Amino acid sequence: MTANNVIRIMVTKYQKERILQNASIKGYVTISGYMRDLALNKNQFVEDKLKEIVRRIEKIEESFEKSFTKNG
Repeated sequence: MTANNVIRIMVTKYQKERILQNASIKGYVTISGYMRDLALNKNQFVEDKLKEIVRRIEKIEESFEKSFTKNG
C-alpha cells in the first residue's frame, strides 16, 4: 500500500533531535517509518519494563515466602 497521506506534528528542536537519534539507534532510515511503528505497533520498551517489574515482584514474593516458612 502506498503511503501518500501526511500527518504533521509540532515538536521542539530538542524533541526533534531525540526522535532522530532514537530512530537512528533503532536502525530506521526514515523518521516516517519510525513514527509509524511507534504509533501503530506495541511499545516494546514499555512492555519490556512491565515484564521486568513483574519478575522483580515475583522474586520479592519468593524471598518473602522463603523467609516466612523458615521463621514460621
